[in-house]
Amino acid sequence: MEKLIYTIYFFFYVRYNPFNPTQPARPDFFVGREPEITEFEKVLVQTAHGSPMNLAITGNRGMGKTSLLVKLEQLAKEKKALVLRMSNYEDNINDIPEFCDYVSSNLKREILSRKPLGEQFDQLQKWASTFKPTIEWKEISLSVERTQVIQEVFRQRLLKLWKELGNDFDCAVILIDEAESLEKVKGILTFIREVFQRIESEAKYSIVLAGKFNFTERMSESFSPLNRFFPCHRLTALDESSMRKYILQRLATVNVGIDESAIKHVIKNSEGHPYVLVAICYLLFDSLNENENHITQDVVVRAKEKIAHRLGQDFFSPMFHPLSPKAKEIIVSIAKSAKTTEFSFKNAVDWLKLPRNYVSPYIKELLRKGVLDKPERGRYKIFHTLFLEYLAGKENSE
Repeated sequence: MEKLIYTIYFFFYVRYNPFNPTQPARPDFFVGREPEITEFEKVLVQTAHGSPMNLAITGNRGMGKTSLLVKLEQLAKEKKALVLRMSNYEDNINDIPEFCDYVSSNLKREILSRKPLGEQFDQLQKWASTFKPTIEWKEISLSVERTQVIQEVFRQRLLKLWKELGNDFDCAVILIDEAESLEKVKGILTFIREVFQRIESEAKYSIVLAGKFNFTERMSESFSPLNRFFPCHRLTALDESSMRKYILQRLATVNVGIDESAIKHVIKNSEGHPYVLVAICYLLFDSLNENENHITQDVVVRAKEKIAHRLGQDFFSPMFHPLSPKAKEIIVSIAKSAKTTEFSFKNAVDWLKLPRNYVSPYIKELLRKGVLDKPERGRYKIFHTLFLEYLAGKENSE
């Protein structure tokens, strides 16, 4: 009986929090990113008219890449495109043949799920039963020959898939989240470019890659034509108007108000970083008492310690702890010396009292792990003020 009473209390009296930092934004509450959405709409039009285009989206951790892909998926489906959104695929792709199998089988699954029932569906099932799931390549001796064979087999698969869906869809869009994880497979980005470039006159496929900020920098270092095949858009901070719209939209769904001073606090402290924005809003809402339906400055003060603790635990710590011990020591020392998030390489060398050639590899590691941004040559930026405060509060020996 007590369990039943608790269950009834939980469902009727525990308030629903409209903010969720653990999930990408729902398309109907998505705000901002107008330039990227406009560019994607151009890509869709071009691809649907037989002139396929592709896109790369970059941004540090928590900048909303996955949320944007979810929004692009919705837009593509509205424009009569077949969409395959790849995420959490790392354990299934260890080499190029596994990538080909993964894309082929999941495109096939999407086609089967969207085809109308009846004769067309029966025909497609017969076709699917003859679809060989694995590329046999391991007995081919020469690596160059092996790559050419895999390219040709994958190309034929994609053309066969397009033939099956071409009458029902204007184009096919492949959205690849966390695309930097593909780089563990040697040569895969070049492989993707070569395969899809060869079929662009026969099939209407578009690819959107989304990865961390330094993804396209490494991509251009390995093979510059990749940047022309995947024009890059870097996600920057949300503007004040977009943040305000998001906060008010979400609170309106639960009939909770917010003071202007509280809105300004959220905007200032989030610095337009999508994850930090949502996390702060979640914790502010969570700090409301049962009888409160308005977020005031008192609620902001009440939530301050909780926000610092949860951001440190859930967001900053997972960024800091994977760093090498020396990189940790260096970024903590920089944070303790810096008065703002921005500093120069010369500043870092002076603060650390270490040789330039010793500091440089660790600065590169911090860039690679998304701890630092590089706004211009010789200048760096700790990605968020709250992260700077988190680092400055640490002991150098941690």
